[in-house]
Amino acid sequence: MKLLGLLCPLFFCLFTATPSIVRAGEILVVGAEFANIFERSATGNFSGLGVSIIQELAKQNGDTVKFEIYPWSRAQWMVENGQAHILIGPYKTPERELRFSFAKRAFYRDVMTFYVRANSIFTWNGNLTGLLEAKVGTINGWVYGTEFENMRPKLKLELANSLTNGLNMLIANRVDYLASNVRNTDALAKTLGITKDIKVINPEITVIDGYLAYCKSPICDQLRERHDGTFEQLKSTGKLDLLAKLHQVTVP
Repeated sequence: MKLLGLLCPLFFCLFTATPSIVRAGEILVVGAEFANIFERSATGNFSGLGVSIIQELAKQNGDTVKFEIYPWSRAQWMVENGQAHILIGPYKTPERELRFSFAKRAFYRDVMTFYVRANSIFTWNGNLTGLLEAKVGTINGWVYGTEFENMRPKLKLELANSLTNGLNMLIANRVDYLASNVRNTDALAKTLGITKDIKVINPEITVIDGYLAYCKSPICDQLRERHDGTFEQLKSTGKLDLLAKLHQVTVP
């Protein structure tokens, strides 16, 4: 009995250390709040193109889904460490491919650009070397395309913890430029009531696609393969285009 008493706490620790997602039919989907991609209303309902697509994939594969919104770095950590199955919306990079298994196809497309204050005289000609002396705001955990990422060590970057924080830094003159995407930024600026205080400057930084990314495990590999097949059906039947139009999102 004493031995059993010693073993039980040990067994309990081992059991609770095991990720709770152990069956492919119970899917935990996480991400940060992305305008028109992954959002939660005041009443707790989830919406967006990413949500609609996953609901379609789950329905056709007989899965049940739970959605949760976290800070972007936390959501990435959860999927990377097997605490969630799917991450909604990451852009693909070589570094991220080491941490996640990406879906075969992207499901949305973003335009990355610079925002400045509405009364600003700052411009750029498409060459990042022209911004070496400028204060450039970026969002923690975001990527901005190959050329921008290669230039990171040379740029004077100011890191914002969130897009809201980044916009506040821009308005407060703490940065000269804010690197962001049009979809998220225009939606948030409207919510914050600062649409007239900022403007986009051309040319764009790049165009970049967003994906569903899965944890690296046999269960997630099977899930991803099933979803890839079902996604092709959504695309070929035109259902993907209808969902994208409904959520006002550009698809590749």
